[in-house]
This record gives sequence, C-alpha cells and structure tokens, in this order.
Amino acid sequence: MKKENQDFHAYLRGIILIGFMLLLIGLITTGKLTYYVAPKMHIFVYFAIAIFAILGVMQFYRRTDSEHDEACGCGVDHTPKGRPMQHFLIYMIFVIPLLTGFMMPEKAMDSSVAEKRGIRYGTGLYAKPAQQTDDGKVVPNQEVDVEAYLEDPEGYIKKMEENVKKENPVETYDITDYYKKFGKEQLQKEKIVVTSDYYLDMMTVLDVYLDKFIGKEIETKGFVYREEGMAENQAVIARFSMNCCSADAVVYGTIVEGEGVSKLESDEWYSVSGIIDETELNKVRLPLVKVETMKKIKPLKNPYVYPSAESLGAY
Repeated sequence: MKKENQDFHAYLRGIILIGFMLLLIGLITTGKLTYYVAPKMHIFVYFAIAIFAILGVMQFYRRTDSEHDEACGCGVDHTPKGRPMQHFLIYMIFVIPLLTGFMMPEKAMDSSVAEKRGIRYGTGLYAKPAQQTDDGKVVPNQEVDVEAYLEDPEGYIKKMEENVKKENPVETYDITDYYKKFGKEQLQKEKIVVTSDYYLDMMTVLDVYLDKFIGKEIETKGFVYREEGMAENQAVIARFSMNCCSADAVVYGTIVEGEGVSKLESDEWYSVSGIIDETELNKVRLPLVKVETMKKIKPLKNPYVYPSAESLGAY
C-alpha cells in the first residue's frame, strides 16, 4: 500500500508537469503565446517547457520504497505525509490553473481592461491610471506636472532623465536624440503610416513635436475605445503595449474625430486615415486625427506593440 501510494503521487505530479508543458506548447503552436508574453521573453518559455518535460518524465521513473532505500541508504520514509484532503487541496492549486488554461478561450485584451488600467497618450506623460468615483464611474487621474511639460517638453523630459540617473547611477541611453532623428524622418514622408514595430515611437514624437506634425496625413490601426469626457464624435484608436508580459500591459492611443466616429463600436478594429490636428482632453493638449477615411479590419494576428530596439538603445 505504501509503495502504491507513493507511486500514485509520483505519477500525478508527472501528469501535472507534463500538462503544463503541453499547455505552453499549445500556446506556441497556435500563435497565442503573444497574448501573454512579449516576444523577447519567449526564450524563457522554451526553457520552461524543457524543464517541465524533464521533471515530468523523471516522476514516472522514480524508484520507490525498497528500491530507493537500497539505492541511497538514507533510511527515510519518503511517502507524502498528511491526510488525503490535504493532498487534494495542494494538488488543486496546480490542477485548477492547468484546467483553466486548457478550457478558457485565449483572447487579446480589450477596452474593458483599458477602462480599468487607464490609457496613455503619446509619451505616457499624460498617464491616467483609472480610479473609481463614489457613483461607480471609472475616471482618469492625472499625476504629472502638465503645465511644466507644456512650457518646455524637451526640458521636462531631460529633467526626468536626470532624476532617473541620480536614482540609478548607471549608463543610460539618451532617447531624446533618437526621437529627434525619428521625428525628422517621419516629417519627410508624404503620408505617415503607423506600424506595429514603431507604434510607440510614433506616438511619442507626435506628442513631443505636435506643432511640427499638424497638417500631416497619417494612417493608424487599432481597436476602438472611448474615455470619459470625450465628445460624441470622438473616440480613441488604441493598442496595448507589452514590455514583458500581460501583467505590465499598458494602453496607448490616438484620439480621432470626424463624421461617423460616433457609430464606431467599442473593441472593433479599424484602419483610420486623416489629418493630424490638436485637441484638449481633461485640460491636456493632445494629438488628434481628423478622420477622412475609416475601414473596419480584422484584429491583427499580434494585437500588441512593443518598445523598439532603437528606443531602448539596443541597435
């Protein structure tokens, strides 16, 4: 009975480990892994698959009872201690997430998540972490010195970088020079097309150098989101940005305005073209796209955007 009991636990642990391995393999083969983990972190997922496979297979070949005692001579009873209910509850801690992973449909984050986390425009200096009012509405909360930024955008960013260097005395990459160069390249184009690879960079230069971009034609893609305080003919064409995994995902977006915008359905994906202008939301000056054409599209295969290597200084 003791050997059978120990074998049962070993086999069950092996099944759980193999189960996690198969779950990760399934996410990779279906292309859904990007919903949860940024591409630069995929290598660690592959490493986890290998570890789960090795440990899982090892459980099925563990020597038990007299075979183990004879091999190591430790004289210790390795049979799991505790009542059956205790074992059941411990295993459920691993089994429930595993079953949930197999049973729940994988889907990209949508406007419901954006409403809870808040949305960022441009550089993210206008971050609006969501807070709930007494009447249950979710509204943005401004936490930056907007007036100081509007008076001297480059000086404000430089001051922030200096503060970071003081707190973290390591060599950092001066992003200001990169954005100046990137902004000039975009200004030379007849029509700016916002790509997934440089989405965050484009949002940043639009924010910092807005005056120079007013009047330029632009095309962007994303899902529809509406924020408290917007006009009826306004909406946000938004994308989720992910640095490491879904836990640190942040919503970035561009306000669009025009005829027919009020009819856009939340969470539906659109390709929008128009002319860059400016607007004000919650007393903050922001980029605006005056819509000329709108086209409903299928959600992109990878709906998330990531910091470019150039913006991180890794080029």
